[in-house]
Amino acid sequence: MLITKLNFKNFMGYKQLILPKGDEELPNGLILISGKNSYGKSTILEGILFAFFGPRIFKGRNAESFICYGTQKSKIYVYFTLHKRKYYIYRKWGRTGNITTKLFEMSEDKKIYQEIKGFKAEKFFELSSEQAMSTVFVRQGEVEELANKKGAELREMLIDLFRLNIIDDALSFLDNEVKGKKYEKENLEKLRVPIERINEDITNIKAENNQLRKKIGEEENTIEKYNEKIKILPSDELISRLENIYNKQKSILDKFQLYENDFKEKIKKTDLRLEDLDSQNIINEKIESLSKNKLKIQREKDELDKKKEATVKGLGKTRGRMEDIKKSIDKMEKSLKFTKIKEGKEIAKCPTCQNELTKEHYNEIIHNYTENIEKNQKKANSISSLLSKFDEEIASFQTKLDKAKEKIMIYEGLKEDFKNYKKYESELREVNNGLENILLKNRTKLKDSSIEAIRKIAIEKEKITVELKALVNNLNERNTQVKANKERIGKLQNEIKKMNELAKKIGEFEIDIDHIGKAKEFVRRFVTEYMVVKRLVKNIALTTDKYIKDFTSGQYSDLLLDLSGTRKTGLSLKIRDNYNGEYESTEVLSGGDRTALGIALRLAISELMSTVRPTKDSPRRNPKVDFLLLDEPLAALDETRRERILQHLIKSNSFSQIFLITHTTIPQEISTFKIIVEKDLSSGISQAKFEKPSIIF
Repeated sequence: MLITKLNFKNFMGYKQLILPKGDEELPNGLILISGKNSYGKSTILEGILFAFFGPRIFKGRNAESFICYGTQKSKIYVYFTLHKRKYYIYRKWGRTGNITTKLFEMSEDKKIYQEIKGFKAEKFFELSSEQAMSTVFVRQGEVEELANKKGAELREMLIDLFRLNIIDDALSFLDNEVKGKKYEKENLEKLRVPIERINEDITNIKAENNQLRKKIGEEENTIEKYNEKIKILPSDELISRLENIYNKQKSILDKFQLYENDFKEKIKKTDLRLEDLDSQNIINEKIESLSKNKLKIQREKDELDKKKEATVKGLGKTRGRMEDIKKSIDKMEKSLKFTKIKEGKEIAKCPTCQNELTKEHYNEIIHNYTENIEKNQKKANSISSLLSKFDEEIASFQTKLDKAKEKIMIYEGLKEDFKNYKKYESELREVNNGLENILLKNRTKLKDSSIEAIRKIAIEKEKITVELKALVNNLNERNTQVKANKERIGKLQNEIKKMNELAKKIGEFEIDIDHIGKAKEFVRRFVTEYMVVKRLVKNIALTTDKYIKDFTSGQYSDLLLDLSGTRKTGLSLKIRDNYNGEYESTEVLSGGDRTALGIALRLAISELMSTVRPTKDSPRRNPKVDFLLLDEPLAALDETRRERILQHLIKSNSFSQIFLITHTTIPQEISTFKIIVEKDLSSGISQAKFEKPSIIF
C-alpha cells in the first residue's frame, strides 16, 4: 500500500491541507515530517489514522474534538494505491458526531472513482484498530516506554499482539470438548441396558406366548362345542317370533274376554237375547225404531215449548201494563200539589198537559187505574195457571225423551261392543291358526311348544350366547396379546441392536476423549514450545537483531527472547555485547542503547505483523496496511544513532512508506523526502509543504 495524497479540511490546526500540491504524489520510502513543537506535525499522522480507522482509535476523544473552526464540518481525503489499483477513503463529520465514511475505487475502464458499497475498514484492510496502534503507529515516547517495559508487560504485549492467547483458547476449547464428550458418554451410559437382561425378557415373553397359545386351543374347542349346541336349538328369529305370537295371543284373548263380558252385561239391560244376535242388523233395527219414537216425542215437546213461549210473552205484556199504571199513579202522587182556592176547592196542574186538575178529577183517575190493575192481575193469574200446566206436560215429554235417548245410547254402546267382540274373536282365531302353522313347520326343533318351554329355551340360548361371547372376547384378547408380545420381541431385538450401536458410540467417545487428551498434550508441548517459543520468538529476535546491530554500530547483536515464562515472571530478554562476548540483561544497557533496542524491537514487531503467522489460526492473509507512522522516536538518541537509524530506514524495504516526525536537527548526510510544517502565529492556522530531496537515491 502506498499513500499518494492527503487532503484535510478543518481538521485540528489545518483549515486546508493538501499534500503534495497539484498532480504530484507522495513517494514510497522514508518521508520526514519536521517543524517546531505544537505546529501540527502529529496532526498529519493522526489524520491518516483517523481516515483509516475513525476516532475510536484515539481513546478519550470524540470526532467533535477534531473540529477547530466554528460550525464547519471536517473532511479528510486520503488517496492510496493497493495492488496497482487506486483508491481514496473519505470521512466527513460535524459537531453532531455523525460520521460519513466511504471508500472509492477508480474503475479501469471509465477512469472515475466509484464507491465501494458496504465498506468496513477493519475487514477491508485486514487489520484491527488495536493492532494498528501497536504496529502501524508509533506514538511519541512509546519507544522509550517499550525499551523500559518490564518482562511481564512485554510478554503480555506480544501475546495480545500476535494473538497467542489462541493457544489458551485452544486448550480451553479442548477442555470443553472433553467435558462435552464425557457428558455425552455419561448420558449414553444412562441409556445403556444390559443385553443379558433384554434376552431374559425375550425368553419370558416367549414362555408367556406358549401359555397363551395353549389356552387359545382350549377356548377354541369350547367355542366349537357351544356353536354345535346353538345349532340344535331354535333360531333367535323363531324364538322371538313365537314369543311375539304368544304375547299377541294373550293380549287379544284378554281383550276378547273383556268385550265378551261387557257385552253380556249390557245385553241384560235390553229386551234382546245373546242367542238372537247372529248379526249387527237386529241392533241397528232396534236403534232405528227408538230413534223414530224419540223424534216423535221431540216434535210434541217442541210444540208445547212454542205455546209456552207465546203464553210467557202474553203474561209479560200484562204485567208490563200493570207496572206502567203503577208508575203513573206513583208519578202523579209525587208531582201533583193541590192548593185550596177561595171557593174551597183543591186544584193542581197536570204534569203532562199543564191544565188545571181538581181533586175530584184526580180521585176519579186513580180509581180507574186501580180497576185496570185488578183486571190485569186476574188475567195474569189465569196465564200463570196455564203456564204451570204447560210445564207439567213439557216435563212429562222430557222424561220420555230422556228415556228414549238412554235406550238409544245403550243400544249404540251394545252395537260398538258387539263389533269389538266380533273383531277380537276373529283376530284370536287368526292368531291361533298362525301359531298352529308355525308349530307344525318346526315340530322337529320344538318338542314342547308351550310358552313356558319357549321362554326356557330363550333363557338357555341367551346364557350360552353370553358365555360364547365372553369366550370369543377372551380368545381375541389372547390373540392380541400374542401379537403384541411378538412386536415386543421385535422391539427388544432392535433394542439389542441399539445397545450394540450404543456400546460402539461409547467406545468412539472414549477414543475421542483419549485423542483430545493427546491433542492437549501436543498443544502444550509441541505448539507452545516449538511454534511459539522457538519459531515466533526466534523470528522476533532475528528481525530485531537485523536492526539493533546497525543502530548500535555493531556493539550489540544476537538478541535472546524467552516467552516461556509465566505471567508473573514475564519475558526474559538478553543481548550479546560484542565487545566482551557476554550476553547482558537489557536492564544494564545505557538509556540510548535501550532506546535503540526499543526502536529495533518496535520495527521488528511491525515488520513481522505483515509476514508472520505464528499459529495456524493466525490471520490467513497479511494486513494490507504496510506503511509506518513514527512520532518522535529519535528524540532520546544522539546524532550518530539518529543518523544510522535514518540511513537504515531510507534503505529499508520492509515498509512501503515510513512517515517519521522529528523536531531534532536532521544530519546533512540524510537526503530524503520531507514535509515541512509551519504555523501562522497570528491566526493559529498550520500549513505544510512537500519537499523533494536534492539527491534521490
